[in-house]
Amino acid sequence: MKKLAIIFTILMLSGCAVTVKTYQKPEHSFEAYKTWCWMKGCEVTYQGPDYLYDQKVADEIANAVAYNMYQKGFEQSDDSSDLVVNFFMIVKEDSAEIADTYDGFMPEIGWMDQAYPTYERFLKGSLIIDIIDRKKSEIVWRSNAVRYMELNPVYDKTEIWAAVEKAMKKLPEVAVPK
Repeated sequence: MKKLAIIFTILMLSGCAVTVKTYQKPEHSFEAYKTWCWMKGCEVTYQGPDYLYDQKVADEIANAVAYNMYQKGFEQSDDSSDLVVNFFMIVKEDSAEIADTYDGFMPEIGWMDQAYPTYERFLKGSLIIDIIDRKKSEIVWRSNAVRYMELNPVYDKTEIWAAVEKAMKKLPEVAVPK
């Protein structure tokens, strides 16, 4: 069991695994939507812990979201757009028990009857992308991408773009007239 916990922790902290859950308003059609803009005056906003705020990361996420919207056939517009898009990040420190230290004879102490757990600390980060119907003021699509990271993550442009692409994979495409 302890080996499984160690393997799980190593895989979790490897940084590649992004799990995504999407929500689309039931029986909702995206056929009427053509344009979008950012929430709050069509400017990108960041929500998350101050100590992890990095303008370059926020800009990279915004660029990746805008590119994916374009790839799905949506045109970026102004305050009169059909859809409003927002993203935010939630980052929380967590830990997992990975092993017991020592249960037996230790020369410095003698015999120990009790094992002491060893924990690995890590960050659990979520990137949430909301797409809102401007006229109805309701979320019509949401993606929640979750990734486990080291305590001091090093952000990589390629990883950010891959995570956003995976997060937006199930967003319906606009039917482009031919």
